[in-house]
Amino acid sequence: MAPAAAEPSRRLASLRQVLLRSAAVVAVLQFGLTLGVAKFQLFPQVEALQIGLNAQLANTIAHSTQRALTRPMAAVQAAVHPLGANGTPVAALNSAMLQHLADSNDAAESVYTLNRTGHVTALAYPRAHAPGTPARGSTGSRLALDLSQSEIFRSPDRGQVRISPIFLSSVSDQPMLAITGPLSGGGLLVMELGLARLGQVHNGPEMADGMQVLIVDSNGQIIADRDGTKARQSAMLPIEAMRQLEAAGAGVISLDEARWFASTAHISVAALDWRVVVMRPEALVYQPVFAIVWVSTVSTVLVLGVAMWLFMWITRKFSHATETLTEDARLLEQGHIPAPRQFRIKELDALDRSLRSMAHNLLQRETLLKQSNAVLEARVQERTQHLLQANAELEAAMHQLQATQAELVQAGKMAALGSMVAGVAHEMNTPIGNARLAASSMVFMAQQLREIVGSGKVTRADITRCTQDFEDGAALIDKSLERAADLVRSFKQVAVDQSSNRYRSFVLNEIIHENQILLSPRLSRENVVLTTRAPDTVEMSGYPGAIGQVLTNLIENAVVHGYAHARGGEIWIDVERIGAERVRIAVRDRGCGIPQANLGRIFDPFFTSRMGQGGSGLGLAIVYKLVTQSLAGSITVASAEGQGTTFTVELPLRAPEIESEPG
Repeated sequence: MAPAAAEPSRRLASLRQVLLRSAAVVAVLQFGLTLGVAKFQLFPQVEALQIGLNAQLANTIAHSTQRALTRPMAAVQAAVHPLGANGTPVAALNSAMLQHLADSNDAAESVYTLNRTGHVTALAYPRAHAPGTPARGSTGSRLALDLSQSEIFRSPDRGQVRISPIFLSSVSDQPMLAITGPLSGGGLLVMELGLARLGQVHNGPEMADGMQVLIVDSNGQIIADRDGTKARQSAMLPIEAMRQLEAAGAGVISLDEARWFASTAHISVAALDWRVVVMRPEALVYQPVFAIVWVSTVSTVLVLGVAMWLFMWITRKFSHATETLTEDARLLEQGHIPAPRQFRIKELDALDRSLRSMAHNLLQRETLLKQSNAVLEARVQERTQHLLQANAELEAAMHQLQATQAELVQAGKMAALGSMVAGVAHEMNTPIGNARLAASSMVFMAQQLREIVGSGKVTRADITRCTQDFEDGAALIDKSLERAADLVRSFKQVAVDQSSNRYRSFVLNEIIHENQILLSPRLSRENVVLTTRAPDTVEMSGYPGAIGQVLTNLIENAVVHGYAHARGGEIWIDVERIGAERVRIAVRDRGCGIPQANLGRIFDPFFTSRMGQGGSGLGLAIVYKLVTQSLAGSITVASAEGQGTTFTVELPLRAPEIESEPG
């Protein structure tokens, strides 16, 4: 068995390289999938969950803050109006009542009364003081303190229970919020509320790690926070963050060089315009997602590492077996039968047995092939002689067929010219008959005039009438002869162009007009109207006879095939320039159209849908040959059954001049 020719060597990847690449692709895909899930699913879910928790907590804190403010207002209202809002305020409150007010309100820092001159007359601190608040023993130093210039005393609406703006208290020496109520005689009951205590209204276990709670006014100034740091520093939220929270109620804001997920809730107490802002750092919100991504990545790497170790071990075993089988294949290529192998893997053992079986079969087939080759060589020589003889006969038949086709084409052209001559002759009968009739009438009128003149009774009216009749007759004769001359001139030009096929310059519209005149008898008999839309400025150089023959065949095709089953119709010829060097001619009808199965064959010689009815199948074949060869153009057809057909011919304005004339 002869060895096969060696194929060119190619750089192929080993099984180990393929497995490593596959593992790398899997790792990258897994990492990308994890990141994609984290970005497009986990991150949005965590963000929505955190914003929802923030909003829920903000509403809870807002309600708690409102209760922390409304309870002191109700207590002050009850203290100054024990008989109801319409009753007369009390004149004064004793120390026990002030102490009860201070102890019964968690946010109270101090409770005191002012007389009508603005001096402190009584003062009480809560018994349960937070570290850093004034001791109860210092109340004596605050008595008789003049607060007549303070905002709470000078307020124009001090005659009713109200909440004051934030101010620096002279009693507590801290920023405070005061609830005031009027006393009879011009006095005032004041309960000061500590801003730090407002920030501790809600500090329960539901506060997540890193979560911040702020109470801000309408300007963004932080009134209270969880540890009071920002409130003591008079910190403010950025204007952009305030606008975003006021517009949407939640969002991601920037504060202290960090990004926070924040939600807000409005506090509606008296005239206060405060908001509770609950926020948590973005890094802490995303921390669980990052942990999931890290665990997923590490687990993927570990699983792939173990899998690759197993793959490498299996690959080493498999590579040894494949090397053995490759060596057997080389022996088989050299015509030797390899020795049996003992493989522990079922598939490899089957492959080894198949190789040895194939070697035996190949040796047998090679012997049979040599015997068959000898027989085939004898048959090939015999068949070659038969083929040479058949080829000679086919060439002779081809030459005869080409000669017959040329004769049929020429016969078709002569038949078309004969039909044109018959049509022109028929068309000339009308103007010649009109001229003869007018001449006969003029002879008769001349005889009448001679008789009138001979009788001597001629009048001016007779002369005028006869002169008018002579003029009308002469005009009719002139018009008829001009029509006949036009027909003869058009026929002569078309006949000369189609018979001589001379290369010359011409105006395309004139060629179309000449052929339209010659086709008018044929179109009139078939009740077909030909409409031409062509500019007068399209000048061309080429073979006008070929263009005329193309138009004649296309119009004849529309009449014979398009309107075969109709009583007349309409054909359009549209001409337009394409750029500076080409022209497009479209011949369109609204006839029966061409079946889709025939569109690809209409330009084939001898193909006709009217076989046995006078159709030769050469009309469109001649058109295609003239357009593509003689005129160096192109032709396309578009048709749908029942909707008509459009032939589009594109030609250069200057056709190349060929040595052998088209025909």
